[in-house]
Amino acid sequence: MIDDRARHAAAAAALSGCLLVAPEAAAGDAAAGARLAAVRCVSCHSSTQTIHAMLPLLEGQPKAAFLAQWRAFREQTRTAPIMVGLAAELSEREVDDLAEHYAALLPPRTEESTGSDAGRALADRLQCAGCHGAALQGTNAGAPRLAGQKARYTAWSLRLMRGGTRSHGTAAKPDPQLAELGNDEIESLAEHFASLR
Repeated sequence: MIDDRARHAAAAAALSGCLLVAPEAAAGDAAAGARLAAVRCVSCHSSTQTIHAMLPLLEGQPKAAFLAQWRAFREQTRTAPIMVGLAAELSEREVDDLAEHYAALLPPRTEESTGSDAGRALADRLQCAGCHGAALQGTNAGAPRLAGQKARYTAWSLRLMRGGTRSHGTAAKPDPQLAELGNDEIESLAEHFASLR
């Protein structure tokens, strides 16, 4: 009888241990993601060279935001030939590993932007923090990180959203919130985002 109780207790402990570690086991492997990123992503997305200024930094993107963009490329609601091809090639596990890797990093410090009061005021007026988080570092709901993002990439993206070529979350296309912004305002907003960490 004591042996049976001990066996049941051991089985219950083992089962509860499995239940506790199961969510972690399902999470991506950041180390595997780092290895894959070194081969498939770093040459473009980690570069701070001017030639790559139109490609986004992935460091610090929340996992949900990374995965949402990946799905958009896979479903071709976002189109960029290299990314659409890569989205079709990589497995769900590999994408999860990449997302875990990039979510654990911070954007590198650069001298790209010092920001401006005009950009900060515009971000406040547009209430960017309402979707992208108080520090504009993205959210677990899938909103991407804006803090530290390359200014040229952000400005280009905002112009696409303003014109309706690219979606802006759940906003209509073209985005009415951005419709009235001039190019100079978009530039100051992008510079503000780039100056943050």
